[in-house]
Amino acid sequence: MAGARAAGEPETVAPTAGAPSPVAVRFVEPAPPALLQGPTRIVIEASTGADARIVSVTLYADDRVLTIFEKPPYAVTWDAGPVFGGRRLRAVAIDSLGRAAEAVLLARRIPIGQVEEVRLVNVYAAVRDGRGRPALDLGRDDFAVLEDGVPQALTHFSAARAPITIALLIDASNSMRLGDRIAHARRGAEDFVDAVETADRLLVLWFDDTLHGDAAPVADRGAAKDRIRGIAPGGGTALYDALFAVATRLRALDGRRAIVLLSDGRDQALTENEPGSLHLFEEALETAHRSEAAIYAIGLGRHLDRETDLTGSRSVRDILETFARQTGGRAWFPERAGDLGEVYKRIAEDLRQQYTLGYVSTNAARDGRWRRIAVQVARPGLVVEARAGYYAPGPGAP
Repeated sequence: MAGARAAGEPETVAPTAGAPSPVAVRFVEPAPPALLQGPTRIVIEASTGADARIVSVTLYADDRVLTIFEKPPYAVTWDAGPVFGGRRLRAVAIDSLGRAAEAVLLARRIPIGQVEEVRLVNVYAAVRDGRGRPALDLGRDDFAVLEDGVPQALTHFSAARAPITIALLIDASNSMRLGDRIAHARRGAEDFVDAVETADRLLVLWFDDTLHGDAAPVADRGAAKDRIRGIAPGGGTALYDALFAVATRLRALDGRRAIVLLSDGRDQALTENEPGSLHLFEEALETAHRSEAAIYAIGLGRHLDRETDLTGSRSVRDILETFARQTGGRAWFPERAGDLGEVYKRIAEDLRQQYTLGYVSTNAARDGRWRRIAVQVARPGLVVEARAGYYAPGPGAP
């Protein structure tokens, strides 16, 4: 007798007797064993024999139809509600010859008394070879995640790209007038808007002494470009204040988040040899960590490795690299403003080429402390970029 299927294990069946159906369907994301809570990205794969094509994929949640796909990609974001467990997803694929198959995904059940202690930690990892080319053929078993040196069991894994909210943050200080930098920055940012996925949402923001721009993310690409065209330089460089404010804004949003930051100099007031920001570098970095937003930093200028902050302790290059490295992003340092278009294009590509890893921490303490994350891959010669860690929820935190 066949063994019982465990919770979270997908099942594929052919509904008709006789020869096995060539139709196949499976859940790619969330990967089993599933933990379903809040906005959840669902990605399905379906295929059939060479003599037919898939004509529909119907997705059910707890036996109610969520949506019917008539063509790929078979992907949707669904709000699974606030509580883990007790949910059932089912996908039924039908081909042009009437053959069908289905896959079932059951959410992992968690006793009600544990609900408040469960928190899914999401990590987005980019993996490259020694020449900087993305490694896109890895599976769940190729990854290992450690928290404070302790191995963690992955509950989520996906190579499929999840929609993202992107804050496009542009330095509009007075120095951006030099060499027509702001014009190149505007053109590169417009190209970036065209390059990101249609499901992504954008916040167009710029800063001088203060932060300007969108209060909420938008999907309208025309509106985003209009915002970019209206950016005019003037004033000082309140870099840390801008990052602090943007990260705080992103923290209130659900889903994956990123900041694409362009700056050409240190944090400084326009007319005085004093900081442009009220917040410190450390405060901006901590707030970025708490927002779980990856920072993709662009440092524009030839001598950012020699230009230091006003205390002389960090170069501008080191500041931007630290923001990127610590949050799981990446940093670029083009010498010419004319290269910005290519840099923005590469950032858009990076955002498409990441793995999603999720786990429930073995450390259930709600102590608000910093926890280090290390992502490793079994295949030699590959380099992983992922965020350095996160702050655990504190006592009484939601």
